[in-house]
Amino acid sequence: MKKTTAIPTILLTIASIFAFNANAQDAPTFQDFLAQFPAATLPYNFSAQELQGQLENRTAAKAKRMDWGFYQFLPELERSAQFSSMAVHPEPVAKFETENNIAVLYNIARGLNRGTKTYTISVFDKKGNYIGSHFVAGVNPNTLTVATIDENLNADVKEYKINWASDFREVGLQGNQVTGLTLTDIQTLELTTPGNPDQIEWTSRATPQQDSSANLAKSK
Repeated sequence: MKKTTAIPTILLTIASIFAFNANAQDAPTFQDFLAQFPAATLPYNFSAQELQGQLENRTAAKAKRMDWGFYQFLPELERSAQFSSMAVHPEPVAKFETENNIAVLYNIARGLNRGTKTYTISVFDKKGNYIGSHFVAGVNPNTLTVATIDENLNADVKEYKINWASDFREVGLQGNQVTGLTLTDIQTLELTTPGNPDQIEWTSRATPQQDSSANLAKSK
């Protein structure tokens, strides 16, 4: 009787081992994660004109959102989700590789809104060890942020206040238009250090030396 009881137990143990190994094999690898991002070259520039157009016209095509199984490689997503009650759905944008690092750029998308953007870059070493994430560009009805990312993974960031023909809080987007951009802050981010994926934490401030009323052509 004892032998009869032991056989099912052994079979269950073996089945559990096989199931565990199968799940381990199905788990995405770091290379699988990187494959979600199209390769791009540095330096990389964001266009103020394009971001403004996406805000005004909702012209941005709906991007493919990353499968939840890859979220494990972006540990800052949980922290990012705390900034909003809406679920976070990262959209892969680009992948960069330098001598010592690999970086991925993605939009932290929330809900179904195509106009607002929050572009974040996460950096890893060549072994796939996570280093940090930084917000580098984006747009919402109040602020437009652009950046140039250089070959050493430093980002020159400019933040602008968006000026509307009519008060956006009162009339919204319909029938409204952007009349100009006012430069409010500039800084350089070292992307190979820990950062903040949602809001720029200014480590240094600089007073803009140019005319603060920047038109669209000058802010590209």
